[in-house]
Amino acid sequence: MEYAAVIISAIGTIITGVLGLWFKYNQQTKDKLTDLKIEQFKQDQEIKSKRRNDGSAVVFGELWNILYQLKADRVYIVQPHPLGNECMLSVYYEVKRKGVEGMRDKIQNLKMSEVAKFSSDLNKNLFMFITDIDEQVDDKFAKSMLSSCGCQAAIIKRLNDGKHDWVGSVFCEFTRPMQVNEEEARAIMHDAAMNIQYLLPEFK
Repeated sequence: MEYAAVIISAIGTIITGVLGLWFKYNQQTKDKLTDLKIEQFKQDQEIKSKRRNDGSAVVFGELWNILYQLKADRVYIVQPHPLGNECMLSVYYEVKRKGVEGMRDKIQNLKMSEVAKFSSDLNKNLFMFITDIDEQVDDKFAKSMLSSCGCQAAIIKRLNDGKHDWVGSVFCEFTRPMQVNEEEARAIMHDAAMNIQYLLPEFK
């Protein structure tokens, strides 16, 4: 019986040791997997950040090109958000001539319901050539906001994603009468939109 007790005790010790090693190994494996997941997440975020920065550089470059080619005073992008449940409008990307008031601070989390008619027009129309804000913009709130910032005329180009959903609109604005014809403006805005729309970062 004594030998049996010793053997059972030894077996218990061995089992306890084996189980201890197994749990330790299992925990180390889990820790390594967790570390790998964290590292992968960091790498993914770095890649996304680089793409976002690269995309932003292209977007700003295209806006400056529009400003220069069309001799405009202000060019910016109005983006609907949040993605998938769009109910607000905001501006992140904007370029303007020196001394011209910006629109970025004016259009931040603007509820679409406050500019419902204008939001609908932006969504439906691929291209808008507005030579007179007072005469051609029906939405009273949008007209007031644009006029108060000196906008007399505007060219607006819709931006689509890969599914042809509306992801934003490029506004090219003039604080004086336009000196460009519609055909030329359409071509320049179309080229810029093609270079912007598929890499435009989501507004957050």
